[in-house]
Amino acid sequence: MAVKNDSSTLKVLFVTTELAPFSKVGGLGDVAGSLPKALRQAGVDVRVVTPAWPGVIERAEAAKLKMTTSKSKVYAAYDWRIHSANVIKTEVDKVPTYFLKADDYAGDMYPSQLNFWTASPFAVFCMQALELKNAIDWEPDIYHCHDWTSAFLPCALAWHRYYRQTGQKSIMTLHNVAYQGVFEPYPFLDASGLEPWSFNSSTMEFYGQINLLKGGIVSATAVSTVSPTYANEIQTYESTRELSGILYQQRSKLRGIINGLDVKFWDPAGDKSIPANFSTKDLKGKSVCKKELLRRAGFDDSDDSPVIVCVSRLVEQKGFDMVFNAAGQIAETGAKLLILGSGNDWIENGIIQAQNDYPNNVKLFKGYDEPLSHLLYAGGDIFLMPSVFEPCGLSQMISMRYGTVPVVREVGGLRDTVFDVDRPEGGNGFTFLTCDVDGMMWALRRSIERYRDKQAWTKIMLEGMREDFTWDRSAGLYKEMYEDLMQ
Repeated sequence: MAVKNDSSTLKVLFVTTELAPFSKVGGLGDVAGSLPKALRQAGVDVRVVTPAWPGVIERAEAAKLKMTTSKSKVYAAYDWRIHSANVIKTEVDKVPTYFLKADDYAGDMYPSQLNFWTASPFAVFCMQALELKNAIDWEPDIYHCHDWTSAFLPCALAWHRYYRQTGQKSIMTLHNVAYQGVFEPYPFLDASGLEPWSFNSSTMEFYGQINLLKGGIVSATAVSTVSPTYANEIQTYESTRELSGILYQQRSKLRGIINGLDVKFWDPAGDKSIPANFSTKDLKGKSVCKKELLRRAGFDDSDDSPVIVCVSRLVEQKGFDMVFNAAGQIAETGAKLLILGSGNDWIENGIIQAQNDYPNNVKLFKGYDEPLSHLLYAGGDIFLMPSVFEPCGLSQMISMRYGTVPVVREVGGLRDTVFDVDRPEGGNGFTFLTCDVDGMMWALRRSIERYRDKQAWTKIMLEGMREDFTWDRSAGLYKEMYEDLMQ
């Protein structure tokens, strides 16, 4: 659907530090790469601005994007000097996209230690995003910001000595509240141009430190998060500890909107990364994918035991201590456990130890490999996702698209998308509530038992494959939120 460029068309600028497939660490990159396309189809004039981190321009060139450099640069006054960036214009799936190229974005996307110096590129990026209108002759009605890395923008609109006079509107989307952008206030307040009164317990002060995410939540015109359940959870102390009180106070402007998928990219019927395609009408290709996956793992490809797969960052949030502590029980069922990911050393080491103890059942593919991830989704039977918390989660949706039945903990977006097959009304996966090995194994054993009933298993697979995980409905809800802000 073409977007009309008239005064009645909503104009929204996505301000994001990740943009798949050019820069991606987690779900934020996927959302920033796919939601704007759906919004544009819904009639919103949405555009994207993002830093040109190392390798971004090269990836865009490899994707054969036509890029032009704007005659005008963007500038930000920060730390008593002017920071400039070149504006590289392109279109990604018909979405106008602007890469900001500057020395400020020449380092790692996310620093290992956060302080004034390492937080500065994110503040500079937000101010340059506010100045983008001067370089492209297009001014947004709403700035749509994502996570702590762009949270300085609504803070600037509320408390900056210059930008607070513009009266522009902003939305703060929370993809993962665990990451908040916390660091010492000196000399950030003076260098950033924020008014001194922006640093207090009602705004961005957090136990004597700056908390950019808190500031973004308080200062934004509206706040959204990536699932209805997560929107409720983050208002509780059990979920977000000291930040929960602020979220509860701001609940009147908080909405939970479930994420969607780029269903053209994640499509088993047309995926070129897998050895055989398949669909709800013809599942034969899935067995071909399973055989190839078993071969890649070094297992007998004629083994019909259930294959449990995980594709994830190996961090505490994802519950992998439960996984490697349950490796012996999983091996006793005869199932294979294949994991793709990297992360915390203690988790990696725990999985490697499980692999050493049960070499015929456990395999770790360390690191991240995009084509291999597609093979795991396509070749697995069961997708295990025992998250301690999960704002939305895309992996469970992808797994269902590929006929790999999810086993998940009932938390966040997992609770909103996976429904236990043993409910009276049926479902598309297996769920558990308690955050422990016993709860996880209870759900896994039920799934393995059901796997042996091929007719029943096929019915569950098809139920998941037929779920609507497109962005259409969610894009409509975001559009409603934009319209509400403009009234």
